[in-house]
Amino acid sequence: MLIRFVASSFETLIEVAMWLVLLIGAIQGYALGRGSLIGALVGVVLALIFDVVVFGTLVVLLDIRNELKKLGRTPPVA
Repeated sequence: MLIRFVASSFETLIEVAMWLVLLIGAIQGYALGRGSLIGALVGVVLALIFDVVVFGTLVVLLDIRNELKKLGRTPPVA
């Protein structure tokens, strides 16, 4: 039961983590840019690149899992 709960909440956890990375990137860019909007935009762009590199594989795996659920098959639980 706990395995199914973790598997179902994993997608939400990944999305929240990705939004937090973008928010932290904007804050850090704003702080390092000495309060400029351009610094915040650079921080968001760098955070987005980080999101794609780090979380991209997980998002693809979640998409595969969702497509398998649509087919009526669920991946085996290890």
